Amino acid sequence: MTTLHRLCLLGVFGGFLIGCASTTEKLLLDADRTPAAEVIRRSSGNAAGITGMSGTGSVTFESPEMAGSVFFTIAMRKPDSMLIRFEGPFGMDAGFFFLSRSRYLMYNGMENRVFSGVPTDAGVRWGIPLDLTVDQILDAFTGTFRFPQGMDPAQYAVDGDYFRLTYRHADGNESFWVDPATSLVARYERTGGAFGIRAETSLPEEQGRQRMPRQITVEFPDTGRRLSVYYSSLSMNPGELSFKYTVPRSAAKY
Repeated sequence: MTTLHRLCLLGVFGGFLIGCASTTEKLLLDADRTPAAEVIRRSSGNAAGITGMSGTGSVTFESPEMAGSVFFTIAMRKPDSMLIRFEGPFGMDAGFFFLSRSRYLMYNGMENRVFSGVPTDAGVRWGIPLDLTVDQILDAFTGTFRFPQGMDPAQYAVDGDYFRLTYRHADGNESFWVDPATSLVARYERTGGAFGIRAETSLPEEQGRQRMPRQITVEFPDTGRRLSVYYSSLSMNPGELSFKYTVPRSAAKY
């Protein structure tokens, strides 16, 4: 093999490696050398870069009143539109949930009932027994946890394999565990206040420069409620999204 051939092969192989390499630059897991501001900037920038998504998967919920699991398809356009279609056993159409800043509508196909209203700060009670705000619902399905604006963390340190940033509020503490490899919040916890929250994310998916977890679990330990989302397929920032839905005229309205 000539020198020229070797150079050509090295060039092709090198190009292949570059093409397959991750576009995510890993943060140095050192609180002394990696500023908290950079961790926040990377994590918040990734979340802001996801303006829309679609996917399929399953959602599981647990509460003192009831528990269950259902398959779904989702279309979301941040910051204000989401349509989830639920599928029951054997591919049966179980209904859908539409959400915007001005309206929400939940159709239960099994009972042919429709619930609708205007989202409020008190939350939206949708297809599961959890009262969540519009932002909390959108964040729950994208694994997003927002850092407090205009505040510096009271504590910043390395905790195991993650950066941990803790903020102090008048009614409790709020902590974020950020993965240095993906800049995703792998764990979140809020204590005190009206209710506490614990959340975990895993199975990071990378598409272009955006990352999002495929497994998201949000728990409200004070009330015994838990929501878990798993994506079997996921597309970040897809070109086209549809939010069309139809409610049967025979549906009972509530």
